[in-house]
Amino acid sequence: MLTERPSDAHSDREKIEKARQNAENLFKPKPQPSPDDLATAGTENAAPAGEQRPRRQPRIFRIPSVAPMKEMSAEEPARPKPRPRRRTIGRTRDAIPASQFGRIRALASYGMTRAQVAELYGVAVDEIERIVGQPNSVLSSEG
Repeated sequence: MLTERPSDAHSDREKIEKARQNAENLFKPKPQPSPDDLATAGTENAAPAGEQRPRRQPRIFRIPSVAPMKEMSAEEPARPKPRPRRRTIGRTRDAIPASQFGRIRALASYGMTRAQVAELYGVAVDEIERIVGQPNSVLSSEG
């Protein structure tokens, strides 16, 4: 059996009204101080009449002077010479392991020419053509 007592309902209503009023006061615009208020506030925080506060030095940051740049030369800078690729000579059929055959097929089928793949591995184009031309089942019996 739940029954409310009248005094509890009254005190709850007062608490709610007080909380609402406090919340409204938080968001009310604050009144601007008048010039008279500012003058009295300034004298309250100021030093006693006999003492004067030292004048505050302004913060000034000096920028160092910039030295003039050297005149740009009319000549273009020399471009670096491309380094020649090292060629591997003397590789045999055993030079390319069977584990690379799939990669070689992929390179040859996705944009590289057979000559480029041969240059990459340092073998003759015939070797690459032999690898690309073999079916996958022959490779599994070789390994």
